[in-house]
Amino acid sequence: MVTPFTPFAPGAIRDFLINHDEFTTHVAAENISTRDIPDPLTGPFVTLSAPSNYGVDPMHRKPMIQCDVWVPKLEILGGDMDPEELAWNIADLAARLVHKAPRASRQFRNASWVARWIDGPITAVDSERGPENLLFRAIVRWDMSMVVR
Repeated sequence: MVTPFTPFAPGAIRDFLINHDEFTTHVAAENISTRDIPDPLTGPFVTLSAPSNYGVDPMHRKPMIQCDVWVPKLEILGGDMDPEELAWNIADLAARLVHKAPRASRQFRNASWVARWIDGPITAVDSERGPENLLFRAIVRWDMSMVVR
């Protein structure tokens, strides 16, 4: 018997978000990733990660999923919305959509999932790229329950 892999939980949330029109009107599907933030960043970008993954049953895992929304400063972003508020709004939208995901949308590879919004939005300003390249950040987290089939 071959033991099935637990699917990559951040990928399940990415798959859900890139296929949700309400979300992709704010963040292009190609800007929803489980990898590094591009440099330079010219528009909203989302990174998804799993900072924790626990559970006593190998077929039923409970990963925590973190969504980081990154938005460049207004001079790069353009428009008239404060980038910190935009990051907040996008993180809040992601949290609500994932939390309320319909059952039919909660299938990913050989697993089904449900996620409960537990934290955020939490905001921060990242100045690691220097004052000319500030990134406004908002974070949300979900506790996810993933059952492997």
